[in-house]
Amino acid sequence: MTTDWILIRRAAAELERALRGGRVTDSGLLDDGRIALRFGGLKKRGPATLAVEAFGSPPVVTLDDTELALAIDPGWLRSAGATLRGMRLTSVRARRGDRVLVLTFGTASRFGVESESRLVLELVPRYGNVVLLRDRLVVAAAKQFSPAENEARSVQVGLPYEPPPLPKPSLDLAAFTRALETAADAKAQTRALGGYLPQIPRLIAASLIAESEAVAPLSAARLAAWLEQSARAVLAATEGDSDALGDVHVYRDEAGAIVAAHVFPLAQYAGLAHTTTSSLLGVFGEARTSALRSQRGDATERRRATLLARIAKRARATDDELASVGKRMADVAERDRLRESGDALYTHAHEIAPGATSYVPPTNPELTIALDPDLDGKENAQRYFARYRKAADALPHLEKRRAALAARREALDVLAFEAERADAPTLPELEADLDELEGRPPQRAAQSAVRRRAPLRLERPSGARIYVGRSPRENAEVTFRIARPDDLWFHARGIPGSHVILQAPPGGDPADDDLSAAADLAATHSKAKHAPRVEIDYTERKYVRKQRDGGPGLVWYTNARTRVGRPAS
Repeated sequence: MTTDWILIRRAAAELERALRGGRVTDSGLLDDGRIALRFGGLKKRGPATLAVEAFGSPPVVTLDDTELALAIDPGWLRSAGATLRGMRLTSVRARRGDRVLVLTFGTASRFGVESESRLVLELVPRYGNVVLLRDRLVVAAAKQFSPAENEARSVQVGLPYEPPPLPKPSLDLAAFTRALETAADAKAQTRALGGYLPQIPRLIAASLIAESEAVAPLSAARLAAWLEQSARAVLAATEGDSDALGDVHVYRDEAGAIVAAHVFPLAQYAGLAHTTTSSLLGVFGEARTSALRSQRGDATERRRATLLARIAKRARATDDELASVGKRMADVAERDRLRESGDALYTHAHEIAPGATSYVPPTNPELTIALDPDLDGKENAQRYFARYRKAADALPHLEKRRAALAARREALDVLAFEAERADAPTLPELEADLDELEGRPPQRAAQSAVRRRAPLRLERPSGARIYVGRSPRENAEVTFRIARPDDLWFHARGIPGSHVILQAPPGGDPADDDLSAAADLAATHSKAKHAPRVEIDYTERKYVRKQRDGGPGLVWYTNARTRVGRPAS
């Protein structure tokens, strides 16, 4: 996916709407090396993490609930974090014509002294950077370079900040017209338009060239005039509020992967599947995930696929064993018939002819009893009584086995759901859970120390607090370590999903909005997350107990009420 300054401008508007007024509570690196700022005090959405991939291809920003890693951060980032921690975000702006975001932070001391810092995100391919400024002086920077290393500008701590130079036209109108006249294809025409109007992003330039092909054949001069007029109309449309640009147009290939996205329709992708969305940051996040999987051959996804295959194989074996036990129990269910046959044979033994192969007692004409012709009536009766006792003795064991298999099948369904959504650090935990379920000793790799993320925590405007488990062990943690006896526990009814804990505000009861928020979170983090409505059971934590011999997070609960949860889109 390609980015440009118009998209970055739209991202700035979305970030300001989501984060403005939020206070920086932490900074550092994520597990994947991205630079991140953690924001609290956000009334609409709870804590959020701004993740900056300044050195990726393309450089992007995303907004999610990812926890920061407990890792050693580079020195410049520790310095930036020390400055920004506790400051509130006052604005997010984009530099017109360039892929640069400027986040402005402010704070006031207890004596009323105000201070301001700016974090500049240079999201330029191959030249990305993150720079912290105070009074236009560089305080910290991910990359520093001197004029000797870069003739265009320098970035050094203690010196004034110089923004990246904007591109300049390389063609005048006459040269642009000649280039169109000699252009061999649409790509050459796109390059020519970029040379004449470098502020027009390449995606938009290619779209205009594609649109021009639908116009009646034009001379080079008239085509140059048409392209210039259309391009300047696009630039004029970006003069106003960036939110007023409307939905984001998303184009996907046959596999559903994002090929391109923009706030303007892209005519060159008219043959692809086209949808619209209101969130460019969401598109950035999806495109980044897809690109990572493609670039690295995705060892994580291969590990996930291997785990899912193991779970599916074990599930098939469990289903087969359940069917076998069910068949045996169906046979055992005939034990009453065995006893009835034995009683009838014992009562009417004197009536049975020697060598008979069957007998129908006069007291029950519908009962036909098979006989061993080598045995007399009483001996056949004793054989039926023996079979009856054996069936009766087997039934408790079969019922117990069926219950154990049903519990294993439920645990496998939960593991499959968790494996689908697990991040890389969680996969070893799930592998260890499957080993335990199969009776294997845990693999050594799964026992090694892995940095554990904290369960998702959200602060409600009422003062209530919500915890969400996003793996079996996080489910067990929020339910049996974090939750208090009278806290409310939420879970999607009858399907795999997260445990959600709602803690009431100090000295009060949770508001109805808090109950709805917890139910919506339980629906969002469940297997039915794509359904419009999900039934959510909730009860006090004291009525939830672990399943004996069940995997982490498998529980029984009582005294449940039900609400409808609506998964977040």
